[in-house]
Amino acid sequence: MPRPSEPLDWRPQTTFRETTGNFVNGSALQSTLRELHRHLVSAKTLGTMAVVAVVLGLAGPFGTFEILPTPQRLVYWIAVVFLTYGAGYALSMYADALWGRGRQFWQRLVIMSLPAGIGATLLVSLMNFISFGTENMNPSGALVLLGESFAVAIGVVAIVLLLEQKAEPAVVSGPPSILERVPQSQRGRLLALIVEDHYVDIVTERGKTLVLMRLADAIREAGTEPGLQIHRSHWVAHGAVVKAHRADGKVLVELSNGLRLPVSRGYLSAAKAAGLI
Repeated sequence: MPRPSEPLDWRPQTTFRETTGNFVNGSALQSTLRELHRHLVSAKTLGTMAVVAVVLGLAGPFGTFEILPTPQRLVYWIAVVFLTYGAGYALSMYADALWGRGRQFWQRLVIMSLPAGIGATLLVSLMNFISFGTENMNPSGALVLLGESFAVAIGVVAIVLLLEQKAEPAVVSGPPSILERVPQSQRGRLLALIVEDHYVDIVTERGKTLVLMRLADAIREAGTEPGLQIHRSHWVAHGAVVKAHRADGKVLVELSNGLRLPVSRGYLSAAKAAGLI
């Protein structure tokens, strides 16, 4: 970590990945396991799954009403709901931690839904084999099951992402709360937030601090500091930008500490509207 007097230069993210890839993947797994434990032990989550499982067990959709008696049908749907939801949630959160954070809504939707849909298909196939044997297993049935699993996965992931977007940021006063994550010696005016794999570099006028968190969460904690996201991996404070540069068809903004950050095409219009370029 540079001393406050050292210049800060933007580097391609591959440099950080090459030196810390294994550690970061481990951190992503640990954070996913923590989130999975927190979510699945929630009374609200368990209660919702139980209600859904009982309703499906009594209704007997997808032919289970005719095939299974009520006690076995309830056991079947309880197992399906709890196992597929737990596995799907874990797989989607891990995929999001590895490849989705900082991306747009539809990109995260695809990244999270793919492993969840595949995992749900495999688990339901296993449950069907245990419950019914191989007599109803055929290619056409497998395709139908795959489509149903992906439809459910996409719907659930979309709801999770929409609820995340609607979450209200904490009301704070004074300096941005994100500065509380910065060592006292490096606290100063917030300049930028830069993604490094699953970490965020909190850049101030006195240095930078690497913190394990999502860019979306970092931006919420920077709420009292006017700023703008200029790239899926970069956020800058309005007051930190001193000039803009164009080179090889790319647009970069230069901050008061000399740091230059790229502005991606998707954020150009917003950057122009904010007067940054």
